[in-house]
Parts: sequence; structure tokens; C-alpha cells
Amino acid sequence: MHTELLSMDQMQELSPYSYHYIIPHNQQRIKAYGVVLFNTHNRPKAVSEAENLEQTLETLGYIVFKMEWTDVAELQSMIESALIRVIDDCSMLFVAVMSHGQRGVLAGSDDLETPINDLLHPITHSLPDYIPMVSTILCYALIVS
Repeated sequence: MHTELLSMDQMQELSPYSYHYIIPHNQQRIKAYGVVLFNTHNRPKAVSEAENLEQTLETLGYIVFKMEWTDVAELQSMIESALIRVIDDCSMLFVAVMSHGQRGVLAGSDDLETPINDLLHPITHSLPDYIPMVSTILCYALIVS
């Protein structure tokens, strides 16, 4: 598997025969993508955090799309747009949504909130079964002054 050039069709064909996701070592035909979506509202270091994550993913070999969002409708549109751009040759997808929020809810610049699951469901349903959606990770930062 380390030298094979698998296409998306071949990955799809092999998928039912494996208990694991098939992620070819040779990524010439298929690629790992990262989508970094960040909100700067009341987040003075948001741009540098997003840039650091973008650089880290690129170092790992991901093709990265980094976008700033302000409200939930715009965020949902950006997610849909990113999925359309990557779906044809995506072997792995990393999505980071950076914002303020609490207990599974994100807040936009307009202070309207949306459950994180409302953002994850379209991703889950848009990606074919053979593309890994391994886990969702919620990171909370506590700032003490």
C-alpha cells in the first residue's frame, strides 16, 4: 500500500472489505484537506491562532483553506463551499471551527448561537462513508487574569 496510487474509485471499491479507513500513503491522486474557520469577535489572537493551525496542517501535508466567518449563516455556507471543493479527491478531512461558545454551542459576531451538531451533520452526510470522520474534539480555553 505504501507505493500504490489509489484513486477515489479504488478507495470506494476497497472500503467494504476493510474494518479500517483506507488512507493511501502515496497521496498523489487523493489528498488530505484542512478547513480552518475562525471568528475574530472578542478574540484578539484569533488570526494568529488560525495562521498557526494552518501552518501546522500544511507541514503535515494538508491542503488548507482558511476563512474568517462572522455569523452562523456565513459559517454554514463556508462549510458547504469547502465540501464541494474537496469532495472529489479528499482522502481525509480536518475541520476546525474557532469561536467563542459554551457547552456545544458556537457564537457568531452577531451573538446568535448555533449548536455544533448543526454544523457537523451536513459534513457527516456530505462525505462518503469511506472518508474518515474519526472524531470530533471540542477544545475549551480558560483564561485566568
